[in-house]
Amino acid sequence: MPDQKSDGLTGDHSAGGSVLTRERTGAIRFLDAASARALVRAAARPVRLVDGRAEYDPLDPVSKTCCGHLCLEPSADPLRQDDADTIGHYAVHLYLDGLELLPVSVARELARHRGHVYLDRLPSITDSAAAALGAHRGGGLSFNNLRSLSPAAAVALAGHGGELSFNKLRSLDLPAAIGLSRHAYDLYLNGLRTLEPAVAVALARHRGILNLDLGRLDAFPPDVAAALARFGGELHLHGIKALCDGAAAALGSGRGSLCLKSLRRLSVGQAGSLSNHVGGLLLHSLDGIDEPIARCLGRHTGSLRVPVKDDVSDSVIAALIEHRGPLGISGLTTITPARAAILAGQRGLAGLVLENVRSIDVAAAEILATHRAGLLDLGDINRFSAETTAALRRHPLHSLDVGSV
Repeated sequence: MPDQKSDGLTGDHSAGGSVLTRERTGAIRFLDAASARALVRAAARPVRLVDGRAEYDPLDPVSKTCCGHLCLEPSADPLRQDDADTIGHYAVHLYLDGLELLPVSVARELARHRGHVYLDRLPSITDSAAAALGAHRGGGLSFNNLRSLSPAAAVALAGHGGELSFNKLRSLDLPAAIGLSRHAYDLYLNGLRTLEPAVAVALARHRGILNLDLGRLDAFPPDVAAALARFGGELHLHGIKALCDGAAAALGSGRGSLCLKSLRRLSVGQAGSLSNHVGGLLLHSLDGIDEPIARCLGRHTGSLRVPVKDDVSDSVIAALIEHRGPLGISGLTTITPARAAILAGQRGLAGLVLENVRSIDVAAAEILATHRAGLLDLGDINRFSAETTAALRRHPLHSLDVGSV
């Protein structure tokens, strides 16, 4: 056990006292219960509730999220200052990237922390330590060095009130998958190299966002795709660069949000299959969309996100805007008056997001401002000329900062 003072876990941790940084906590190799308790106490930050927001000092050098602010979920009962300790300290992350052992007594103390806890060097976790951490609330738990997970540990951690990350698990057996399926928050399994259909069926019962990087799989067979298509939430299948026809057809039967972040190629038939999917369909990386594929995707119902280059034909854009739902087009940097007229004709009644536009003149802006199918979002339109910005502001539902797709 290293000297506690060398890890900065003793002494004054109030305002103006010792400051916990990622570099400092990441150097910790061992903790006992007393040191873990001191560490959690040092990481605590006072919380003030202002208009339903838990606010932290934005100048505090401790790692934080959301610029020191935490947006709280709406509550039927008004929040009180007394709730601050219960809400916890989401802005403070504990990076224990060097910790190699996790005794139950230490896990019990770390579970008191209100914020994300990174334990990304732990090679294994006992069932009893997992049970202790299962009581953790107010942030995520990352175990991105675990190579195996027992069913009992999976069940215990599934009770954790925040996201779980196991990005070095190469495989998952059915009992552990069933255990994790009980988890109600985001689940990251971005290291799987095998995925049996029965395991996919179990994971599809999960109730939070499901992130799977399946790029390391030798193949993405239709039976696995069909099992995952049962998942009704946000399904992220990162790493898949190509689909077989059967897998595309299976995914097309799903309802929810489907993100195929790395998919580069689609045949017309596969695009037709995916168009049957109902819900969000995010295709960030397709290498070119021709008119037949655009016509298929234009039949999709739900939010759609596709990349389109400036040299694409107007007929492709005309086909895409037939889509029924929010439409996000990335890659377009220039909007001419002719192209603005096509985009303004969108009838999906749900919104249009054009996040990469850099060049649009006043004439094109005036036409685009006649768009009436919901929100129009070009990001921060103040980067354009004053005349162009004024024209875009005439749209009744323009958005200046945040995309909706």
